[in-house]
Amino acid sequence: MANGDQINLKPHFQQQTPPCEGEAGDLLVITPLKEGEQDASPQGLASLWFCIKTGNTKERPATWARVQFDGIATCRALVAEPPQNHPTLRPPG
Repeated sequence: MANGDQINLKPHFQQQTPPCEGEAGDLLVITPLKEGEQDASPQGLASLWFCIKTGNTKERPATWARVQFDGIATCRALVAEPPQNHPTLRPPG
């Protein structure tokens, strides 16, 4: 049991593409694996996607952006400090 809060998004199993339907702000996990299938890949096959443009048909599908992470970890190693090299966002002008 993990300490603290933890959110689990149930994956869309046996998916190789995000869905055509989505509303800006949606968050989902897709994986090519079957539900209950063990993932033997070295870093996992599930990926997290964020909907950046609403859509609901094949002619006007939703647009999804994959969330990319800066590292991976397990409970067997200390977590490295987050990178400190992100650009500072400034207002236009």
